[in-house]
Amino acid sequence: MKTKKTVSKEIENIVAFYESLNEELENFSLPLEKLIQSKILISEKMGGKIAGIAGLGDKNLLFLVVKKEFQNQKLGQKLLAKVITLAKHRKYHFIALNVFASNVRALHIYKKFGFKIVTSNIMNSRKNYFMVLPLDLRGCIYEALLKLYFKCELYFVTHLYYVRRLWLSVKNFIEHKTKMR
Repeated sequence: MKTKKTVSKEIENIVAFYESLNEELENFSLPLEKLIQSKILISEKMGGKIAGIAGLGDKNLLFLVVKKEFQNQKLGQKLLAKVITLAKHRKYHFIALNVFASNVRALHIYKKFGFKIVTSNIMNSRKNYFMVLPLDLRGCIYEALLKLYFKCELYFVTHLYYVRRLWLSVKNFIEHKTKMR
């Protein structure tokens, strides 16, 4: 069990790591205060220094950043695998993320781990993908409903009422099945 002093030192190390990021911030835009308040926050060290961090913030949004000098050593994949394992252990239904289309290496890794593109948009004048990794049946339903929602939005369909009704029906069905166990 970690003591307050140990946890405090780990947070200090993560703050120092965050403040040392330079060009990595081009593809990483999570404010420090949000990072510290994460539901899941893990770090990976190399040579006694934090080389990368990953975790889940609000709305199960994944964040992951590896210092430039430690990239191309599969550290991002190791961090991602740990976050997914922890999320499954804590019974999360899905993990979501935003990634710039220009970040081809990250996009490849996320697809390799099973993330699927739900929609794309423009963020800070750059093309961005919103991706989801379902971790169970509810996560699969969430992904499908998100795709349906964005499809409706994309084609200016005004029948979101039906999407909400479908969601409530599916949610009630799952809750009913869960209670029967």
